[in-house]
Amino acid sequence: MSARTETSNDIASESANAIDLVNEDNSTTKQHTHIGQAISGSNINWEAQSPIKLIAHIIDNFHEKHRMQFQQLIQLTKAVKLKNTDHCDYPHHLESHLSQMKYELEEHMMKEEAILFPMIMKGYYPSGPISVMEAEHLEHEKALEKLTTLTNKFTPPHDADEDWQRLYAKIHELYNDLNEHIHLENNILFMQG
Repeated sequence: MSARTETSNDIASESANAIDLVNEDNSTTKQHTHIGQAISGSNINWEAQSPIKLIAHIIDNFHEKHRMQFQQLIQLTKAVKLKNTDHCDYPHHLESHLSQMKYELEEHMMKEEAILFPMIMKGYYPSGPISVMEAEHLEHEKALEKLTTLTNKFTPPHDADEDWQRLYAKIHELYNDLNEHIHLENNILFMQG
């Protein structure tokens, strides 16, 4: 069984009242079968939510999304590279940087899902693992800054084709998503203990 599945099962079993609370908050009686569906939304005050809800939101709206984003970005980067390898503004290290980011972030998310999040859901806030995650977040932020540099602040050249423009727009989306993800963990989840 994967760490992702175990975490989802833990969330579902340990948050029996979460769906009811969210339904009350949203003034709806619709029964949600998946905790992530029940709590997704950008207008939620995460500081007022339980760690279980926040963890479910992070996994469903960031971990899973990042996995898809990197897969799509690497494929799109390869396509853009094939058409633009001789273009003077093409960032030749972009694909390798995205691949390295994907690897490091996947390792990080697996540690959170398999070790840290289950501990937090049981009420434990272990300072050692949290410190490691925060240090890794700093490395992710550095990698994001390198993405900003490689993509000229997400600005394709004036003669870039649609794929190149879409690639930079999607990289900018990843930049924003990962920064929000890091903020939710560092400044809300880890501070709740």
